[in-house]
Amino acid sequence: MKKSTLSNIMLLSIFFLMSSCCEWKYPKEDFEFTENELKLLGPYKVSDTIYFESNLGDIDTITILNFEEVRYEKGGSCLFPTAGPYHYIQIFVKHLPIDNYTGTNQNEGEEMKVTYQMFVSIGKAPFDSINKNAGYHISFKNFISDDNVFKSSPQNFTLNKKSILDCYNVYHGYPERVINPNDIELVYWTAKYGLTAYSSKSGETWLIKDYK
Repeated sequence: MKKSTLSNIMLLSIFFLMSSCCEWKYPKEDFEFTENELKLLGPYKVSDTIYFESNLGDIDTITILNFEEVRYEKGGSCLFPTAGPYHYIQIFVKHLPIDNYTGTNQNEGEEMKVTYQMFVSIGKAPFDSINKNAGYHISFKNFISDDNVFKSSPQNFTLNKKSILDCYNVYHGYPERVINPNDIELVYWTAKYGLTAYSSKSGETWLIKDYK
């Protein structure tokens, strides 16, 4: 065997040994979701249909389509600084009547149709200084939250003559986009119901119909 070949093999062996020795390590809690963190997604199940009624008598309806969970645990090493590990869960919904969708569905031979929307998600990225803790995102009709939905403590509110307890109020992440009277400006979220209420720019407020 030539000296150059032997040297290359030795260098590669040392390189891979160093790589394996400095793989990213992280505490389990930086990657897995706790029971309390998952509770904030809401009590949703596939095929659930949820009704909301506004203070003006308008009815809105959503149906839970599916859940999607993605886990990427390796994420390279200190010698290969890739994106890093991440873990997220997303819930998708369909609006009835059909409107305000952001996701597309296409069957073979058919035109692409926009038929669903990512509704709420939770994510963790252990090596992201911002998203090391669980981060949440809400998307509903034209409403989009910022990346730190539940940063404040829950409060009690009175909406449509009902007391809403332990509730988070979340403003639109891009207030400059809230232009039309029907644009959703604010959502109210509880661990008990998930999306509990929401208000448009004009002040019309929808509350989940089975709130007790």
